[in-house]
Amino acid sequence: MFWRQDYCHIRNGVLTTSLSFIRCCDKTNATLKRPDMIKKLATTLLLCSLGFSVQAVDLEYKGFYQRLEIIKDNELDEITMGFYLVDAQSRDRCAIDKAFFYGPNVDEQAIDIADDGRLQIPYDKKLYDSFAVLRVNQVDPGQNCTLQMQIQVKNKQKTEFTFVELADYREQMQDLVDEFGGFLWFMMPDVTGLNLNLNDARSISFVHQQLKSDLNCQQLQCTLKIEEDVDETIHAKETALILSQPPVVISPWIAKD
Repeated sequence: MFWRQDYCHIRNGVLTTSLSFIRCCDKTNATLKRPDMIKKLATTLLLCSLGFSVQAVDLEYKGFYQRLEIIKDNELDEITMGFYLVDAQSRDRCAIDKAFFYGPNVDEQAIDIADDGRLQIPYDKKLYDSFAVLRVNQVDPGQNCTLQMQIQVKNKQKTEFTFVELADYREQMQDLVDEFGGFLWFMMPDVTGLNLNLNDARSISFVHQQLKSDLNCQQLQCTLKIEEDVDETIHAKETALILSQPPVVISPWIAKD
């Protein structure tokens, strides 16, 4: 894998994990391998899974900052990272009481938690330089929660999309996936299109004729294949998709081989 936790331990009921981004290859074999898990890397990052109860989770801010910095440095302005605590077994979102930054040189600073449980982590050089730690207090201290990271479209209120906009989302997601791979970018999976998580299965009010065969929905989960070189098509600036309400999240779709 290309990501790892440096350590996980408990002290006074608080789970602490230190995160670092690493470039990885199989050191036990001179031949580069493509692990089965690599395709899951693009959409989720599971950082720690432990089988005991904790009251809170401590996460060093530097891990968040380094990932957000990749987005900023590459000017990927249409996408962001979503950070969540999820149940280690069911993958359901863990209920969070509160979350805040603290540290020897950091005034306690609460962060907002979105309705879907997303930790709204700021991009803040001062927090990074101050070695800030994010403490997340769980509602249920007996629940075994892990941190999950997901690539997402930044604008969560948008309901109408052109062909070019959908193509830009896919392209920026692919760029970010490749950046995560570092010098092994060529081993990273291809982003086939977009995953759309809907609030209501009836919220799709318009689909352009050119997209109907590429859109596949099962209940509240839709996948949409996005063709490359959309700018060269006659439909590039036309409306491709209209929803009656914003989707819960738009994330990368990586088709199975």
